[in-house]
Formats: sequence, C-alpha cells, structure tokens
Amino acid sequence: MSSVERVASDKPAVADRVNVALIAEAVEALGRLQDRTGLKKVDLVNRALLIYEFVDSELRAGNQVVLRDPEGRDQLVKIFL
Repeated sequence: MSSVERVASDKPAVADRVNVALIAEAVEALGRLQDRTGLKKVDLVNRALLIYEFVDSELRAGNQVVLRDPEGRDQLVKIFL
C-alpha cells in the first residue's frame, strides 16, 4: 500500500512511524496548536511536515512566502531553511 492510498475510514494509511525528541519550544508550540485546533499531535506533525516540504520546495524554486493581512497589506516572510 502506498502512502497516498487511503483506508476505509478515508484516513491516509500509515506509511512509517518515527520517534522524535522535541526541543522545549517545539513542545510548547505543539501544545498551543492542539489547544487552538483540537487536532491530535500526530495530525499536527504530519501537517507541519507537509507545509515545511511545500515551503522548502517553493523557496528553492526562487519563490517568496508572502502573508496578506486583513487590510490587504503584504508582508514578506523570511524563512531560513
């Protein structure tokens, strides 16, 4: 089964398991995200990795990350990868 195949519950199949040691700042960020989103740690970590890969790919392609505030002002985000 590939990592893109889905099981009957429409959740992605588990392709790999990884144990990681998080620094204190990451633990705190994970807790804040859990409080805000109600998501499980595993779901937050999976999403974070997918976002990181996307941003890394875009930056390596020469693109920029820009945030737009509610008033329509753009702010360039500097990310050091």
